[in-house]
Amino acid sequence: MKIIKKGLTKCYIIHSTSTGQHMICRVLNEYKNENEAEEDLIKLLTHKISEKDLLKEFTKKSNF
Repeated sequence: MKIIKKGLTKCYIIHSTSTGQHMICRVLNEYKNENEAEEDLIKLLTHKISEKDLLKEFTKKSNF
């Protein structure tokens, strides 16, 4: 069977807080360590990269 990807990978998680709240969060990319994730988050918040840039990177390495 051959898997053909069209477009960007979409991945979501349910995040539970310590106060009992639950949120649906979209995964933009995955990282081997927290420092790499923090660096990209800072770039995202300062408009040096976009969500689309992160999703493209995630789609390349994702096994979905």
